[in-house]
Amino acid sequence: MRGLLQKDLCLLVQRSRILLVMIGVGILMGFSADGSFVIGYLTMLCAILAISTISYDEFDNGYPFLLTLPITKKVYVYSKYAFCLLADLVGWGISILIYAGCTIARGNLLTVEALPETLAFIPVFVLLTAIMLPLQLKFGAEKSRVAIALIGGGIFVLIYAGSKLLPEGSNMPEFLWKMSDFSVLLLLILISLAAALLSYLCSLHIMEHKEY
Repeated sequence: MRGLLQKDLCLLVQRSRILLVMIGVGILMGFSADGSFVIGYLTMLCAILAISTISYDEFDNGYPFLLTLPITKKVYVYSKYAFCLLADLVGWGISILIYAGCTIARGNLLTVEALPETLAFIPVFVLLTAIMLPLQLKFGAEKSRVAIALIGGGIFVLIYAGSKLLPEGSNMPEFLWKMSDFSVLLLLILISLAAALLSYLCSLHIMEHKEY
């Protein structure tokens, strides 16, 4: 599996110029925009770049070549999840450093109250990765974009329809309002871990049934 991780890392290094430009844009945003936007922007960028390595594996009969090596489809799927989740963490770490540096440079103080909000980006992007990886493996780079757009639109329609169908004046369950920020963070982590496990099983099923 280490060889697969090195392969994906080399693919990202080839696109390092894009990453450096985006980091520069993130630094500029850190001085002019809200810190949470910067964190989300750079973490999203790293997540997309990591998932895009699947496109390189598909290119020019890459899968048949990879599977001639001493690896299995299970190892491939596992390495892809490990690499994408590591990329999410690295992107989040870089964005946190930029956010902290820009905050201090502006003369502001870093507060503990902002910690749950910044940590919440990790489970959110784990959840995003869990959604995108099976779609990428199933439909490929081009069709997966359409599938993601359809899913995102479907979620928006369901939320909008649900808000219209709920009785007027109804609110969120009372226990959600009473939860602390760290309790909400823990709930997000549990949901994202469950989604990642389900996503991994779906991706493994997809790969096992692919023929090359």
